[in-house]
Amino acid sequence: MLTLSDIENAVFRRAGRAGYNGEDVDNFLQQVRVSYEALIKNNLEQKEKIALLSSENDSLKKENTTLSTQVQQYRDEEDEIKHALISAQKLGDASIREARHKAEIILKDAELQAQSVVAEARGKIGDYETELEQLKRSVSDFRASLLDMYRKHLVLIDALPSQRPARKEEKPAPADEEPAKKEEPAQPEAEPEAKPQEEPAPAEPQPAPEKEETEYTDVSGFGAPEPRKETKDRRYDKLKFGDNYDITQDPDSPVDIFNRK
Repeated sequence: MLTLSDIENAVFRRAGRAGYNGEDVDNFLQQVRVSYEALIKNNLEQKEKIALLSSENDSLKKENTTLSTQVQQYRDEEDEIKHALISAQKLGDASIREARHKAEIILKDAELQAQSVVAEARGKIGDYETELEQLKRSVSDFRASLLDMYRKHLVLIDALPSQRPARKEEKPAPADEEPAKKEEPAQPEAEPEAKPQEEPAPAEPQPAPEKEETEYTDVSGFGAPEPRKETKDRRYDKLKFGDNYDITQDPDSPVDIFNRK
């Protein structure tokens, strides 16, 4: 049998002038090569299909064998069941009625027990739901009271004075009184308490009130107060609410703050 290589490498002898045209021979050989190559490719594909079909056929045969075995088992079981039914029928109608009666009793007992278990479970569920509602109300009341106390504490903290008390300075020695007075800024003297208007001062000159020794704080180191800007009060911006909020787990909450250190 010729191979594809034999067809491609075929050489023809020329018979003088009456020989075949070389171009026609080459074209024909090209056609033969293409056709033969397609034939070989088709043959290989057919072989692969045959192998695949053979494999599927083997699988189907195995499956058929398995199904046949199962069918035989079912038939054997069917025969056994038939023999068992025949044997049961031979025991008589009395035995069958007794078995049915026992089955009915067992079913009734099972139904009664199931109803009792279901009723008990429903009662427990109702108790648990009531207890859960009570716990929810208790938690809600505790949260509300805790938040109310938290707000009150914030109000009290906000009401605390923020000014520091004046720092007492030691009195200078009499000899150094003049330089000390020059260094200290001029401070207004304490004004005497005004008398009620019901008693107007007479025309007579009143004695000058005694000067009280007033302690002054050196404020030269403090800069001029900056104008206060109106800002939004953000103390209550971080208040958190909700059923899923646990104030004891909040790192920003003041509750139990000393135990977390």
